[in-house]
Amino acid sequence: MTNRLLIGIALLCFLPITMAGNAADPDGLLQPPGLRLLNEPATVIPATYQYVNQKRELPLYRSTSGAPMTGWKRKFIQTRRFSSNHSAWIFYRPSDLKRIQVIGNSVTSDPLQIWPVGATLILEGYKGDASRAGDTQPIEIEMMTKTAPALASTIKNFFAVEWSYARYSPDGNWSLSRQKLMECHQCHSIAFQLTGDLIFTQLP
Repeated sequence: MTNRLLIGIALLCFLPITMAGNAADPDGLLQPPGLRLLNEPATVIPATYQYVNQKRELPLYRSTSGAPMTGWKRKFIQTRRFSSNHSAWIFYRPSDLKRIQVIGNSVTSDPLQIWPVGATLILEGYKGDASRAGDTQPIEIEMMTKTAPALASTIKNFFAVEWSYARYSPDGNWSLSRQKLMECHQCHSIAFQLTGDLIFTQLP
């Protein structure tokens, strides 16, 4: 196992990688699971447009030992994706959490949490218990970033809901196929109905 492997698994596990820009990912267009009105967030209407998934490279979010870099924290997830032998570390930025809009919800007892544009979550997935050193096998690194809506003038009365997905093998190679992109988006679109945005995990 190389130095580049040992990561954490709450939304990508991997050694630090240099910051990079973003380019259009030709693998697919995504459609928002719905739109929430700014003045009535609990009301969801269908979205009739698509947006381009943005191909982004990993930021410098962790050290080679797995510790979060300055400006980042992490949370351990015991099981994920219905697999009892899989765990993960999710790396997140407290600065993103501070900008989340928490909104009371009359539909459910839990408030809606709307993430800010630019928010980034990185998950490191493992086979085994990632909280125990030497007891895991890295599987993948995944990242979600909330992007500014391209149709801002048209949907200015709604919360931004566009998220882009990235996926890497443990050695850092891009590994997001068109099918996997659609699977990620379909699954996280369920979270939109449950939490208010496309993120399942409550942080911190």
